[in-house]
Amino acid sequence: MAYRLRQDESIPTGLRRLARKTLKKASDELRREDPPSDDAIHEARKGLKKVRVLLRLVEADEGEGIGKGAKRLRSVNRTLSQLRDADAMLEILDKLKNRNHHLFDEATLTKVRSRLSEHKRDISQSAERDSAWKKVLGELQKVRRDAKGWRPAHGGFRTLGEGIRRSHTRGRKALRRARETGQAADFHEWRKEIKALWYELRLLEECSPRIKHDVSTLHHAEMWLGDEHNLVVLCAELSKNASICDGIVDLSRLRLTVNRYQCDLREKAIASVEAIYRRKSGAYARGLKRAWKTWRGGKRTSRSDAAAA
Repeated sequence: MAYRLRQDESIPTGLRRLARKTLKKASDELRREDPPSDDAIHEARKGLKKVRVLLRLVEADEGEGIGKGAKRLRSVNRTLSQLRDADAMLEILDKLKNRNHHLFDEATLTKVRSRLSEHKRDISQSAERDSAWKKVLGELQKVRRDAKGWRPAHGGFRTLGEGIRRSHTRGRKALRRARETGQAADFHEWRKEIKALWYELRLLEECSPRIKHDVSTLHHAEMWLGDEHNLVVLCAELSKNASICDGIVDLSRLRLTVNRYQCDLREKAIASVEAIYRRKSGAYARGLKRAWKTWRGGKRTSRSDAAAA
C-alpha cells in the first residue's frame, strides 16, 4: 500500500483512508503468527509511526474526532519499541563487528549475542504473560474505528500546511540543540522530528521531484541516526550486564569504537539535511503548497482535456 495522497481525493479523506488501511495492515501483521515475528513487529511499528504522524497533522489543524487516539498509540508503541530495541541491538552489534573486526573475538561475540538474545526472549515472554498482544490489537482496533471520525478543520492544503510547518520548525530547533550539546538524547529527539517530516513529505511525494529528493534525503539521515541511537542502547545494555562485560568485553575499547562510529553517523546526517533545515519553516511549507496545487491542477487539466476530446 503506497503511503501517498491521491490526486483525486481531498486531503481529509486521504488522511482517514491511510490511517485506517495502515492500522489494518499493522493488525494483520501482528495476527499472522503467535507470538508475532520480528519482521511483523518491525512492520507494525512502522505503521504505527505513520498513523501517529497523520493524527498529529489533524491535531495541528485543530481537527475533531481524535479522542484518545494519541494516548492509545503511545501505549502500543511502548510495547512494540521494547521488542524492536532488543532486535535492533543484535543488528547494530553485527555492524560494529564489521566496522572493527578486532573489537570482539568470536567467542566473545557469541557470548554477547547469546546474552542479547536472552534479553530479547525475556521481553517477549513478558509480553505474552501480560497478554500484551491482545491489548495491542484491541487498541489498534479502537484507533482504526475512531479514525473514521477524524475531521480536520480545513479541506485544502491548509490541512497539512500547519502541521508540516511545525514539524520543520521543531526539526530546526532540535538540530540546533543537538549540535550545541552533542548529547545522544538530543540527537534522538532530532531523529524523531526528521522521521515525522519524512512521513509527512511522503504523503506529497508524487507532487514534484524536489519533494522526492527531500524524502530520500530525510530517509538516509533518519537511518544514520537510527544506527546512532541503537549504539547508545547497545552500550547501555552491555554496561549494566557484568556477566558479559567484566573482563570479557573491553568497555573502554568498545566506547571508543562506538564514539567514532557515532561521530561519523551524526556528521553524515547533519550534512545531508542542512539544506532542508536552512530554509525558513513558513517558506518551506509554502513551497510544498505550490507543488501540491500544481499537481492537483494537472489532474483537473487532464480531465478537461479528456472531456473536450
